[in-house]
Amino acid sequence: MFKVKCFAYKAKQGLASVGIELLEWVISSELKRTKLEYELEETVAIPQVDSRSLKLPGLGEIPIERGRVIRVSRGIASQLADSGLVRLGEEPLTLKDVAAMRWLEASEEGLIKLPDYFYIKAAKLVQAHKDDKKTMIQNDLQEIIDIRVRKIVKLVFLKEPPTSILERLQPEEKFLYNLLREALNGWRRGLMYTDEQRG
Repeated sequence: MFKVKCFAYKAKQGLASVGIELLEWVISSELKRTKLEYELEETVAIPQVDSRSLKLPGLGEIPIERGRVIRVSRGIASQLADSGLVRLGEEPLTLKDVAAMRWLEASEEGLIKLPDYFYIKAAKLVQAHKDDKKTMIQNDLQEIIDIRVRKIVKLVFLKEPPTSILERLQPEEKFLYNLLREALNGWRRGLMYTDEQRG
């Protein structure tokens, strides 16, 4: 009897481990999808070189003139900016921006509206710094994440959260909100109904 209980316990542990690994894979895949969506989104680039044409993968040849705006995917625009050929049309996130967002998020009861793709831009900002500023940005970002996760968990328990609040969620947060909401609803259903009632 003891061996059967030990086997059942180990089997249960193994299933839990597989379940956690699957959940981690789903989360990782969703975060990668969001980053890809960000990189493929069209953005404005302002050429910084005199007239010439560039051969871009999947786009063929694109004529560019200094100061004449072109629209390309953010990933391509970033590579062109790194090579000095263009300047990005969108303003990058700064240390002051992240600190301001942290202060606003901490002082408001509801979720504040963050810039689009805030977490991806903040992660790029962290990567761009190597000194004490990097630690400051990481600390502010972690505080923003912690505060917003607490607010999202509260939203999960609302029957009908206001649309205006849900629209303030970042793509990564929408995924988390939906995941938590579905998990909680499934858990509740599992507790309330027997197998015959689910039928």
